[in-house]
Amino acid sequence: MPCCFICKETSPNIVLLCKHFQYKHAKHDFIEYICIENHCNRSFHLLNSFKKHVAATHYSQTSIHTKHFVTTSFQSNELASVNSQKSFANTSTSIEIPLIQPLLVDNFNNPNFPNNQIEQFLASLYANSQIPRNVVQTVTEGVTDIIRGIKGSLVNCATGIPPNISDHINTTFQGFESRFTNLNTEYKRIKYYTDCGTYIPPIEIIIGQRLNENRNNNTFSIIPTHCTEQFIPTRDVLKKFFQLKDILKDTIDYVNKVKSCDAVLTNFIQGSVWKKKIKDYDESQIVLPIFLFFDDYEVGNPLGSHSGIHKLGAVYLTVPCIPIHRQSSLSNIFLALLFHSSDRQQFGNHIIFRPLINELNYLKETGIMIESDDFKGNIKFELGLIVGDNLGIHSITGFVESFSSNYPCRVCKIRKEDMKKQCYADVNLIRSLEQYNLDVLECNVTTSGIKDVCVWHDVCGFNVLDQSGMDIMHDLLEGVCKFDIAFLLNYYIYELKMFSLQILNERMIHFDYGPDSSSKPPVLIMENIHKNNIRLSASEMLVFVRYFGLLIGDFVPKNDPVWHLYILLRQILDLITSMSLQIDSCELLQTLIAEHHDLYLMYSKQNLKPKHHFMLHYHTMLKKFGPLVALWSMRFEAKHRISKIAANTTSNRRNICKTLAIKHQLQLNNIFFKGSLPTHFETGPPKLLSDLELEVLKKFLQFSSVESIVKCPWVSIKGTKYKPKLVLTLDIHENDLPIFGIIEDIVLFNDTLVIFKCKRTNTVAFDDHVFSYEVKLDDECTFVYHHALFSYIPNNISVSSNGCSYVTLRSSI
Repeated sequence: MPCCFICKETSPNIVLLCKHFQYKHAKHDFIEYICIENHCNRSFHLLNSFKKHVAATHYSQTSIHTKHFVTTSFQSNELASVNSQKSFANTSTSIEIPLIQPLLVDNFNNPNFPNNQIEQFLASLYANSQIPRNVVQTVTEGVTDIIRGIKGSLVNCATGIPPNISDHINTTFQGFESRFTNLNTEYKRIKYYTDCGTYIPPIEIIIGQRLNENRNNNTFSIIPTHCTEQFIPTRDVLKKFFQLKDILKDTIDYVNKVKSCDAVLTNFIQGSVWKKKIKDYDESQIVLPIFLFFDDYEVGNPLGSHSGIHKLGAVYLTVPCIPIHRQSSLSNIFLALLFHSSDRQQFGNHIIFRPLINELNYLKETGIMIESDDFKGNIKFELGLIVGDNLGIHSITGFVESFSSNYPCRVCKIRKEDMKKQCYADVNLIRSLEQYNLDVLECNVTTSGIKDVCVWHDVCGFNVLDQSGMDIMHDLLEGVCKFDIAFLLNYYIYELKMFSLQILNERMIHFDYGPDSSSKPPVLIMENIHKNNIRLSASEMLVFVRYFGLLIGDFVPKNDPVWHLYILLRQILDLITSMSLQIDSCELLQTLIAEHHDLYLMYSKQNLKPKHHFMLHYHTMLKKFGPLVALWSMRFEAKHRISKIAANTTSNRRNICKTLAIKHQLQLNNIFFKGSLPTHFETGPPKLLSDLELEVLKKFLQFSSVESIVKCPWVSIKGTKYKPKLVLTLDIHENDLPIFGIIEDIVLFNDTLVIFKCKRTNTVAFDDHVFSYEVKLDDECTFVYHHALFSYIPNNISVSSNGCSYVTLRSSI
């Protein structure tokens, strides 16, 4: 009989084994199904493949499809004794009743049946940003009524069923009812999740008072009201997070892997700042860095009449050394503090951030105790970096918030007049800790650019001059890129008249952006171009700059001196958006930025902006912090969207911070209650291969049997989605040119091994005019394993107006 690989319990057939999985092990994540019949030990990611394997290899096919019935004969007088109102024409009636297997009977009698599925269902409702909490109450009451209705209907029509089966049905529905009764109010549900340790409630902290109007019995009065903020205990959140299945193990493995490779920068822990901090700890102590992000955002309409009233300040925390495929997930960005922006301006940074500062000191000095299957011990955390946009960083670290002031840079002490022409950072003007302390004592913002002492210096070991990040999203994608593209379009469209804006917009509409289609830039407006203001989001600007050469490069003559400004911008963007960089890339980046600024000054006849100046420090930040793309605000600002959706689904604004903080913690509760993060492997609906395709794959795989092989329309691995027509980087040729392959089919072998059938291309050369590789299509097909790819990031292939095919890399190799 089929045997469960978890508890080793046997079942009469494969169908009941699947029921056993569903009811007995409902909390198991089932990343894989293991066949333990006759010491087989084969594993499958899909339940359907597991069922087919067990049926085909170990049991006959009839065990899957045959329904077992028991025939019981009742004499008419016996039936009459059960229900005197029923009459039967035949003296003997044969009723076929499905056999209730012992497995299901045991589950019916189990008070936990079905195992935590009801609680998990309610947790998932609470986690949905589009569902207000009062709707969860409505759903709970509605489902309870439905269960009672079904139970009543079955009782009324089940008079001919034997008593033992009737008792089982009653027991089952009573179990459902009692479970919902125990969770029939929000208080009971929240208390249940709190007792389980999966819901970590926010703590409301009083930070001051304000006067509010009050109307009571037609009497108007002004009364004092507490001003509060919502604080989430980070120690509890991090403890639950690292107790999730495999999270700590994968993190430690990733950290050790990164530490073993110093030649290539891939993570913050390879930077000079963290290496200096980690020297203070014993080698046996596990210490992980924390990134702190701050930003203000509007939960309502930012252009409406009530804008600013509910403008909130949010502090998020993240651990930058978790595995790379987990870092961009919004569920791994944790809310630490939520307050009204006006309260921070009124009461100051010291009062607002004091609870979080105390928490960070606790994590550094005491740490948290982790008890899991993989690890038992203490882990400490230290604030590694404060990230955010320039305004956000300046506002919470005490630097001047006006970038038209005399000294607008937090890294160096350069005057704004000198900044307008500067192409290289002056090392003599870099701020030092001694000079910073003198400027704080002087307390003159016009001569120092420092408005107040940095409150984060109360965090043990923190230095604002070494631990403030840079944001390429706002500096480049929402700053320098807009300036450059606006200048280039004005120059080529209106001065040289090489092409029209209509032609550019038509090409943008019909261009195939491939894997970047989700960030397809909209058409441009002439008025905005004249104002040097390209109205694109950061992700749209990234895509537009990436393919700008292919869009209009054929109109621009080769070796055009002004076009070189775009090439330099493209090279800079390629470097700073890469997650893997050589050490010598720092000097290259410094040179490229200096050349770019020099050309911009020469051709645009405009001064450099503060965002241009911040780029001058990128090469030193690269050495300090590792890849700059890991510091940008893109994913943190995406986290705002979840709160905005939750705020728009509720009309309650009485204490919006508390409402949103509770919602965020309920979303974490859903993850913690499951006990694991979502799987990083998904596929589209599988299809069978033809006999010819199977024979070809047999030769490639060198396997005699390919029974567990299917074809998928798409596959998502660790957050990266692959589908036909995308271009993969297979290898690097001896002439340093990449070897590309266009995906034709995606094959899944044994539910674990992903194989791409690709049509190879011949790489002609790198065309720096359009910043893409020119390729020629080849009829030769090849198969490649996913784990054998040179780069896991899929690229796009485009056909230019001259008929040539170009592959544009989405990440440098």
